[in-house]
Amino acid sequence: METVTLGYDTADNLDRTGARSVRLGGRDWLVAPLSLRQILAIADYVPKLSAIGTESLSGERLTPFAEVVWHGLRRAHPALTRDEFFDLPVTIADLVAALPVVIEQAGGRKVETAAGDTAAGES
Repeated sequence: METVTLGYDTADNLDRTGARSVRLGGRDWLVAPLSLRQILAIADYVPKLSAIGTESLSGERLTPFAEVVWHGLRRAHPALTRDEFFDLPVTIADLVAALPVVIEQAGGRKVETAAGDTAAGES
């Protein structure tokens, strides 16, 4: 089994059985199945998650991606504050790659786009 160096301390009582790893800012992070509280926290952001292209790139478009991913990390990394997360060297590609994992951990499903890319789907 490969040793994963995590980006931040994990919760002491975390059941890693259902957790999945994502790569953000050059580090591996765990995304555990989300609690109902976390699902409710991301629910208002999910409708705003649509494909981002160079023509539509803005802070307003990226913020929902970042919020959802941050909430997705919090069960496994409860000490990670929003400010600490937003200060990490996370790329747009990192956010887009992590998003489907968070959605799945919230009970949603991946949806294949016409181009074969994976996008977040609603549960």
